[in-house]
Amino acid sequence: MRHDREEYLRVVATYLLVRKSRWLLPAMALIGVVVGVWGSIEAPTPTATDTGGASVEFWRLLAVGSASLPVLTLSSPLEALEATGGSSFHRLRSLVLCGVFAISSGCILTAAAVGVDAAVTPLIARALLAWFGLALISGRVLGWTYSWILPWATLCVLLYWGHSSSSGDFHWWEFTAQPIGHLPSTLLAVGLFTAGVAAYNLSPWRIHRFRRARTSQAGAH
Repeated sequence: MRHDREEYLRVVATYLLVRKSRWLLPAMALIGVVVGVWGSIEAPTPTATDTGGASVEFWRLLAVGSASLPVLTLSSPLEALEATGGSSFHRLRSLVLCGVFAISSGCILTAAAVGVDAAVTPLIARALLAWFGLALISGRVLGWTYSWILPWATLCVLLYWGHSSSSGDFHWWEFTAQPIGHLPSTLLAVGLFTAGVAAYNLSPWRIHRFRRARTSQAGAH
């Protein structure tokens, strides 16, 4: 049993080494440190309001980084070859993705609870689900190396157009700023996460298996 565990850890290490992922953990830890020390500091940002500007806390900005970093583990110089891998490889890739996402989320959530306020951790958790889903969609459409593009582009849209000029509050779709009890924002975040997971699972390998199964069923009839 111990030998199998060590062998599996070596496989995981090799998997990450191919992706040059040594910088991922330091980057996650750095985000946690920044949030823990300066997370409550507000940075000025331009907005489409009468005042032309607003302030946003660092933790709202850095949450998108914490959720995007894990998806970069899917980027590989051997991506075309890995796409033909079997179920064991794809299971390993999914386990690494989930594990890195859990570590990255734990870093920023712990830092926010200690350095900012425990009340913001549910807000960050909701935002992490949405950003992670958007990163998966971006990676599936644009390539895993560019999985960060859609989350960061969406963040720019939320910061600029997320404020409601009429009420002075935020639009319902600004899921990084709405209170945790705001149901539409929560449903939107869960929906983006679900769409991202679906996009990730819709791999060429799975599509090929699905088509082959359909062809076999049609031949049987």
